[in-house]
Amino acid sequence: MRHFLMLLLVCAFVILPIRAQSNAVETQANDGLTLKGDFYMVDANHATVLLLHQLYTTRASWQNAIGVLTGAGYNVLAVDVRGSGETGGKINWPKAVDDVGVWLAWLRNAAGVRGDAISTMGSSMGSSLAIVGCANDAGCRTAIALSPGWSYSGISLQTPLKTLLTERPILVIYALRDRWPALGVPRMLKAAPNGIVTTTFPGHKHGMELFEDNTDAIWASVLDWLAGHGG
Repeated sequence: MRHFLMLLLVCAFVILPIRAQSNAVETQANDGLTLKGDFYMVDANHATVLLLHQLYTTRASWQNAIGVLTGAGYNVLAVDVRGSGETGGKINWPKAVDDVGVWLAWLRNAAGVRGDAISTMGSSMGSSLAIVGCANDAGCRTAIALSPGWSYSGISLQTPLKTLLTERPILVIYALRDRWPALGVPRMLKAAPNGIVTTTFPGHKHGMELFEDNTDAIWASVLDWLAGHGG
C-alpha cells in the first residue's frame, strides 16, 4: 500500500514545476578549484539531497529529478563534478570524493540546512562519489546509487561499505543486465549484507538511461527510501 501511494505521489510531482528558485552557488575545493552548483531551497528545516552526475554530463542532467525532489519537499543541491560543466578543471576522482565533503560542509554552514538530514544521490561514476562521500561524512544520512560499480576509476567501495556505512544503509538501483552493476552489486551485498537495499529492472540501461522506461518506479523507490532514511 505504501509503495502504491508513493507511485500516486510521483505521478503528481512529475508534472509540477520546481517548488524552489534556482540559485547558482559556488565554494572552494581543498585545492583551490572553484566548485559550481545550483541550490534549491524549499525549507531550511526540511531534508536535503546532494545530486552527483555521471561521467560526460553536467548537473543539468538532473533537471527532471529536481522537480520531483523539490515537489516532495526536499532541498536540492545539484553540482558540476570537477572536470565537468562550470566547475571545470581536470578529472581527479580522489579529489572529487573530497569535493563531496566540501559541498556537505557548505550545505550545513553556508546554506544553513539541517545538518542531520542530508543525503547523497549519484548516477554511475557519481554513485561512487555519493557512496564514498557519504561514508566519509558521519552526518550524511544515506546514499542512493544508480548503476554503481565495485570500483569505478579506482574508487573502491570496499572500505566504505565494510567499515563506514555499517549503520547507514544505502539504496542501489540498477538494471540486471548492465555489466558493471551486475558484477559489482553482488560484491557490495557481500561486503554489507545488511546495509544495502536493491531496486532492480530488466534490461541493460545504465545510469540516467534507467529513467527512460522506469521513471515512476524509480522515483517511488527513491521517495520511499528518503522518507524512511533521509531524515
